[in-house]
This record gives sequence, structure tokens and C-alpha cells, in this order.
Amino acid sequence: MTTIASRDLRNHTRSVLDQVAAGDTVTVTVNGKVVAQIGPPEGSLRSHLTRAEVEAIIGRGPGATSPDPTLVDDLAWIGAGSTDELDGLA
Repeated sequence: MTTIASRDLRNHTRSVLDQVAAGDTVTVTVNGKVVAQIGPPEGSLRSHLTRAEVEAIIGRGPGATSPDPTLVDDLAWIGAGSTDELDGLA
């Protein structure tokens, strides 16, 4: 989740809305006080998961659930020498 000042929202509305369209939730502050959260509409699909969310899904980190063995195998296959972003997940 991203936090921005209301001035930044005014000056960078398009980029903030692009973040929201990608599935992120943006918290807006005025003088350091949280006044709003902007997020994707209910029922919309997110385009990505954070590393922490993936770790929780595969049984690591805070909020971990039982790992899905197929997902763990798929991550190992995808990450085999193709990207550093999956380093340590599989």
C-alpha cells in the first residue's frame, strides 16, 4: 500500500490512478493525517501480488497458510534461472 499527501495526488493524479488500476490501494493524507483510501473497485482482479502475499500463500512469512504444492512447483519452474524477483520463493 502506498501513502501520498493530498498535494501529490493533485499533482500526479494519473500516475496514482495507474497504480490503483494495477491493483494497489493508495492512502491519502492531509497534514500527515489519513483522510482517504483509493483502491480498485470491489470484485476487480489484481494484476499482481506483493512478495509478502506470495510468501503467505506458499506458507512462509506472516499470515502464512498451508502451501499449495503445485504453486510451489510452478514457482520453482518459473524461477529457474529466469528472474531474480522469485529468488528464495521456490
